[in-house]
Amino acid sequence: MNKKSIIIISTELIILIGIATILNTNLVNYIPQCWIYQTTGILCPGCGGTRCVINLFQGNIKEAFFSHMIFFITIIYLLICNIVYIINLNKKKKIATWIYPKYWYSIIFVIILLIYTIIRNIL
Repeated sequence: MNKKSIIIISTELIILIGIATILNTNLVNYIPQCWIYQTTGILCPGCGGTRCVINLFQGNIKEAFFSHMIFFITIIYLLICNIVYIINLNKKKKIATWIYPKYWYSIIFVIILLIYTIIRNIL
């Protein structure tokens, strides 16, 4: 393993341990509520994201998925991207480089997120 991959892995582990520590304490009760939802009653594109992360850390995968489906899928996608990137750091022949984020992925993501938000507020 080279120095760059060790730094990436250790940084991700520190962040995950920190988040897990915070979520296992009562600090979760102090996370502010969505001000858009509180004032308008309309779910914003990010509503449910915090619940999704909390449920993932608690092992409730089904509840995490139904808290915010797009956020859940994005977390899984980014996790897979990180794993592929870490594997490719030490290989001459790169595998699955098509999975790396592209510019047009973000445009498609925003369109899907807006459609998801509209459908979620209608139903």
